[in-house]
Amino acid sequence: MLVAILAAACTNKKEIRTARQSLYDADFAVVYSAAVEAVRRLYPTFDDNASTGVIKTAWHQVKFSDPGADDPKNSQVADRAAGVGVASPTAGGSGLGTSASLARRMFFIRFNVVVAGVRPWHVRVVGSASQMNPGDALPTEMRGEATPHWLAGRTDELVVNIYRRLKQHAVPMPIEAPPEEAKPETVTLAGDMPEPARAIAADVVRALHKRDYAALRLHVATDVTWSRAAAPGVDVAMAMWQADPTVLTALEAAITSGCGGDGVDVVCPATPTPGKARAHLGQRGGVWKLTSFVED
Repeated sequence: MLVAILAAACTNKKEIRTARQSLYDADFAVVYSAAVEAVRRLYPTFDDNASTGVIKTAWHQVKFSDPGADDPKNSQVADRAAGVGVASPTAGGSGLGTSASLARRMFFIRFNVVVAGVRPWHVRVVGSASQMNPGDALPTEMRGEATPHWLAGRTDELVVNIYRRLKQHAVPMPIEAPPEEAKPETVTLAGDMPEPARAIAADVVRALHKRDYAALRLHVATDVTWSRAAAPGVDVAMAMWQADPTVLTALEAAITSGCGGDGVDVVCPATPTPGKARAHLGQRGGVWKLTSFVED
């Protein structure tokens, strides 16, 4: 007997998984009609629009026909969990609390079902839950941590009902390959300089290619000299460079034209050109940074 129960449970889980991962290779009318019939069987009050492929149910009160498996268990268990029905000094000597039983709450559920995409069609099922406490005028939607555990099971129930009507047309949903990790752009820089400086210079070029200002800022010294006539500083330098993209283009050209230097100062290009700015790299706290970009 136990073996049969376990086998049934495994089969049910397998069917749910298959239903979730199925598309339907049939005419839209066939798929949509099956979805409508599945909704009608479980949630008879709904609106549908075949032109958009959308089926929206009204709020339906949840009936817990199997309290051992699907929700507030029973009123006694629910009450005990909430501390209702225990001895209370305010109970008028009766020894019973006077708070309203959790069993008096009413729970509601609704679904949006959409036949989406192109053939083979994807049937998306999204459920929502709400509750109404005694004295409330309207139910309150249950979201986030308040989402009841029975919502997922009832959503699966509708998904499986749709699947069973369309099983002969079901095809597996394609498994998307994980996105490949973006490989760093290869940057080759000419010139004689320390390798740590070369690596930072290459990172600066990559950031300039992408106009990734956050990445560029990481490699700029806080005391960077950006103008002979202004105080040094990375904040103003970044603002001025972003305001005039020609400066960043010139900075990239300077670094890629060949650098030279030692363990203290690297300059790009290695040979000065009258009227053109050169980039300098130096160490700040043991880390190579772009320390200036001005005309020497």
